[in-house]
Amino acid sequence: ALIGLLTGAISFGQLSTEQKVADFRHLAGLYAKQYAPYEWKLAVQRFDLLDLGGWLERVRATRDDLDFYDLMIEYVARLNDAHDVYTLPSSFSASLGFTVDIYDGKVLVDSISRTRLPASEYPFQIGDELISVDGRDVESLIAELSKYSTAANPRSTRRAAAGRITTRPQSRIPRAIEVG
Repeated sequence: ALIGLLTGAISFGQLSTEQKVADFRHLAGLYAKQYAPYEWKLAVQRFDLLDLGGWLERVRATRDDLDFYDLMIEYVARLNDAHDVYTLPSSFSASLGFTVDIYDGKVLVDSISRTRLPASEYPFQIGDELISVDGRDVESLIAELSKYSTAANPRSTRRAAAGRITTRPQSRIPRAIEVG
């Protein structure tokens, strides 16, 4: 019975390379069969969702499941279509306890949870500008988080990516669990 338990525990490991390739091909196949604006996206954005060569190489190179899921998100994000996202079945969300948005080109605080961040200990306020997080400037964070926030136009994508700086749901950002 102990051997059965140990074998069962081992089976909950990472996806194999073959499983990742099969899952990626399945996702790409769904788009190949059901994504109506394929020709338009190819002509306007020069993204050929049917050209899987480079993608499959990248799938095979993923180090773990989270890298693989991140790649799946990137594939769907390349459509630059606000109606299409790849999500994970996770309810985990990392949050700093405040939110931001872009106003007049600046990333500003627009809400604060004072139960999590009492003003006596965190004296910033709504309207303050967010400059950096963990030593990284907001512009580089927005660029990095844009693939998780595709909204089909640059302005909306930037605003959604700015919001991801302070709130990162794992359903949309696989490595949200690694935020310090």
